[in-house]
Amino acid sequence: MNWEILYSYRRKLPQLGKFLAVGLPAFLMAVPLNYALVELGGISKGVSYALVLVFQVSTNYFLCRWFVFARSGRAWYRDFAWFVSGILAIRCLDWGVYWVLVNVFGFFYLIVQLTNVAIFSVIKFVFSEKVLT
Repeated sequence: MNWEILYSYRRKLPQLGKFLAVGLPAFLMAVPLNYALVELGGISKGVSYALVLVFQVSTNYFLCRWFVFARSGRAWYRDFAWFVSGILAIRCLDWGVYWVLVNVFGFFYLIVQLTNVAIFSVIKFVFSEKVLT
């Protein structure tokens, strides 16, 4: 077993905790926003979730830049472009999993949304760290 790899991940746990904490405000707004768009706005579940994801990614960029990762020294809009495009690509995969589980397998859409948060958090953290440091 390679202990160095495990140690390097262990050192990142506080930063991962901050990453998850700053994602919480957008997440807490996303669940009721998804509910409102679907139940009150009559928007399809897939389109609603895609809109919610764009909202979350944009909000999370600024929160991660301000509170989680050391500034890269690059212009904010350059990092924003990389961050948003990469995270949205990850979120497309997230959306695909959501769509299949809701529309093909019939799982309740809000439960799938909550489950996807846990599944994709670590992938987004690793990507964000690469872009923003």
